[in-house]
Amino acid sequence: MKLSMTIVLITGLALLVGCESSDTLEPRPIDHTGDAGDIPEMNRALAADLIIDLEANNPGENILISPLSIQIALQMALNGADGNTLDEMLKVLHCPNCSPEKLNRDMKILIDWMSAKSGRPDLTLANVFFYDDQRLRLEEGFSGMLMDSYEAPSVSYNFNDEATVDKINNWVFDHTREKIDEIIEEIDDYDLAFLINALHFQADWSQGFDPDLTSDDLFSVEGDRDVMAPFVTGDRNFMVSRSGGSVMVDLPFQDSTFSLALVKSEEPQPMSEWLRQLDLSHQNELYQNLTEKRAMVRFPILNLEWDSDMVETFENLGMVDAFSEFQANFNKLGEPLIGPVIYINQLKHKSVLEVDEKGAEGAAVTSIGFGTTSLPPSIVFNRPFVIQLRHIPTNTLVFKGIVNNPE
Repeated sequence: MKLSMTIVLITGLALLVGCESSDTLEPRPIDHTGDAGDIPEMNRALAADLIIDLEANNPGENILISPLSIQIALQMALNGADGNTLDEMLKVLHCPNCSPEKLNRDMKILIDWMSAKSGRPDLTLANVFFYDDQRLRLEEGFSGMLMDSYEAPSVSYNFNDEATVDKINNWVFDHTREKIDEIIEEIDDYDLAFLINALHFQADWSQGFDPDLTSDDLFSVEGDRDVMAPFVTGDRNFMVSRSGGSVMVDLPFQDSTFSLALVKSEEPQPMSEWLRQLDLSHQNELYQNLTEKRAMVRFPILNLEWDSDMVETFENLGMVDAFSEFQANFNKLGEPLIGPVIYINQLKHKSVLEVDEKGAEGAAVTSIGFGTTSLPPSIVFNRPFVIQLRHIPTNTLVFKGIVNNPE
């Protein structure tokens, strides 16, 4: 993991912001989910869980994730799960009693709404399932679901061919608009498949910021330390909210269907404590209380990168069986041809984000890797053999014998 003031997500997210202006600011409603069911609320709840756990394990570091990318990847994967593996995945996604079929329908509606019906912003999502048909006999029901619900083709490559790594990474590079060039470092002998989501977003601020007003200022880092950074500055009407000891400034993009919210605690306090206060109810209250006010808003130019395998994070949240070589149940995904059990052996997330006077540009990718355990070599003592019972520290034999007939 590496962090600076830059963020990279393997989801494929890109924001491009210009300086076009808008005469008015209007509050943007929340919780208007249409026919997307509980997917948006699940998204926010998952995001809160992930950020709290990641901050606890990476204190003082910049963190960037795409909750939407991670949510889509997990929802695709759970269609191959059954039994307790499926139950744990649904619970982590905050929908323990949901059916995968309903989640697929609702997510398809949300993706269509956000990408095809949001007006000027360009939100694109791409999904794919790479696998080796010599290692995995893919279930037609699973591959059909991926295509029907997520427009994710199932593509078979020879995983023994070194060029396959480049082919997968090139797909990521293309679908994150060249912001992320690698998600797979290597393919080992027991990797079966990679289920990948890439997300890209492009939009202009409704009102840009004058670069001539950008100036260096101090940024207080936890631990009583200050760093110097260039700060973007704007003096005009903004959408501002204060509630429960937090303040939010919501910066809209051109058609106001997307915005970038900056939120901070009114009083300095440890990030870990404040994140737990910033629960869904608190966030909703901040959004609902947004009103147009004149303010001097300053925020640092950001250049963020994040790269992490999130297996441990999801185990901490209670999704355990999916990563177990012994307990995982992905029978609905297909039949492994080189081992006994399919399990998730990696859950990688990469993201990048840059924010300045013109706007933001970023990319994110989530890759779920499926593997299997090796079949151990058979060693059967079915003919005469020797036994030796020894004292290990001194290698002294206490018993030694020959077994010619176990009867």
